[in-house]
Amino acid sequence: MQGDHYVGSVADWYDDWLSARRDDVDFYSSYFAGFPGAVLELACGTGRILLPISMAGVEIHGLDGSEDMLRVLKAKATQNGQPGIRVYHQPMETFSIGVAFDAIFVASGSFQLLTAPGDAMSSLKCILDHLKDGGCFVADIYIPWDAIMERESSVYHVTRDTVRPNGDRSVVLERFTTDLARQLKLGTYRYEFYSDKHLVSCVTDDLAIRWYWKDEFLRLLGDAGFAKVQVLTESPMYEEGHSFVFKATK
Repeated sequence: MQGDHYVGSVADWYDDWLSARRDDVDFYSSYFAGFPGAVLELACGTGRILLPISMAGVEIHGLDGSEDMLRVLKAKATQNGQPGIRVYHQPMETFSIGVAFDAIFVASGSFQLLTAPGDAMSSLKCILDHLKDGGCFVADIYIPWDAIMERESSVYHVTRDTVRPNGDRSVVLERFTTDLARQLKLGTYRYEFYSDKHLVSCVTDDLAIRWYWKDEFLRLLGDAGFAKVQVLTESPMYEEGHSFVFKATK
């Protein structure tokens, strides 16, 4: 399960690694600005996107498969004066929380962590079950062209090297193979954590993503039972042939 990957120090350092990324936060904050209904973010993680939306006055709930990521979210929410946010520790492919929403979204390509076709369809069915009539689902996905073209990287290479103000450091390294037939990037990640210039812990774990072509994902949404599906080409996160943003209405 993807939730098993984001645990311990990986969860604790997650915000540090993504501190420079703003495109997803800005897009979803703008999209839901002034939204009058209830929103659910799937794979909400540490609340990078959820908490700014909540701070703007939108009723938003979060769901994630990693208890440690939700722990970080709750601590940030308390620090920010947002202790009442409802979060659910459940996998997004089989969730059931007994609440209906006006909108559900999954950001930053996180839907692609569902690498089995059956899990993807199961998640979309759960999303439909938790949407009110006329409610919408929004998701962005991307195509890992660098990995597709390279096909394989058998030697670790550094993807992130982050130092905190107190001098603590973390280094993320990746190697991967691609399965073109199944549209999978199969990554192995090594996380190194340093304190006082000494390596204090190291974690190695596998994590895969599945990519979708634009028309393929549109068909998937239609097959799941959404009444209307569209591509949000005006989104700043949309780049033809590389990254797409979808909206599907129940």
